[in-house]
Amino acid sequence: MSQLIQTILVTVNTEHSTHVALDKAEQLAKQTHAVLHLLTSTYDSITQYSDFLSEPQYLQIQQHMLSNKEALLDEIADEIENDGVKCINHVRFTPNIADALDDLTAALDIDLVMKRKSEDLDQINPFYTPTDRQCIRHSHKPLWLVNDDELTYQSIVVAIDPISGDKAHQILNEKIVLFSRWLADKYDANVIYINVYEAPIQTVGFEMAAIAYDDLLDNVARHHEEAMNEFAKAHDIDPKNCIVDMGDPAQIIAHNCDTHKADLLIIGTVGRSGIAGFFIGNTVEDVLGKVHCEVLCIPAQE
Repeated sequence: MSQLIQTILVTVNTEHSTHVALDKAEQLAKQTHAVLHLLTSTYDSITQYSDFLSEPQYLQIQQHMLSNKEALLDEIADEIENDGVKCINHVRFTPNIADALDDLTAALDIDLVMKRKSEDLDQINPFYTPTDRQCIRHSHKPLWLVNDDELTYQSIVVAIDPISGDKAHQILNEKIVLFSRWLADKYDANVIYINVYEAPIQTVGFEMAAIAYDDLLDNVARHHEEAMNEFAKAHDIDPKNCIVDMGDPAQIIAHNCDTHKADLLIIGTVGRSGIAGFFIGNTVEDVLGKVHCEVLCIPAQE
């Protein structure tokens, strides 16, 4: 369990004077003896599409921009290494940090990604996806979105799905439990496990078949309760720390985070992009703008 985190990738905005995610990543790296990978990006869309620039001129400008970022990142890394934490720097020429995360988390042996929550989190625009949502979809590794506040992580809420029987969801649940236990041990935190399901839709077909909708709801609730109890037993979790509820998953998860004064929500995610991402989305993206706590997103596949 102590070796769960050996490499941490943290995004750094070199234009900022403070680095919240980096500070928290450095603290975690000191405690776990992990190696820090620092990631930043730069881009200039104007020069890229300028007709008056030749390709060699454009490449020269690109290299100059990358060199400037590398110099800034080197200064930050030097300070961290002076504190005894090994750093490896990465600078990418890309319009969005999510693209760089996609590249690095697929190529490198990273255990955890840490990033500060972005200000554009609540924007809804069919032509633009907020940065954090893009990062969730593109990161191949667990992504920890941190707040500016100093937290003790005494309360953690964990969203799981004990019903799904497919292998991918079972593996995802195992990862989620692994991280929740590691963090609970590390911070001596109280952990609440929650399963939220949506009510079955009442249709004309049910009425024609003379199926009582209340009985259907009772059966579905019993099924989820039994699955949660089995999940708790299999993972040696106190049933008193398990909650099963019916309704809108994002709303109920956010409500429980507030009720339990959670410092951190751990939740699984399935990446979606393009039209599917905008119209379908997923629970973690829906809940992201509703919770005040930090969010650790565990991808279904790595």
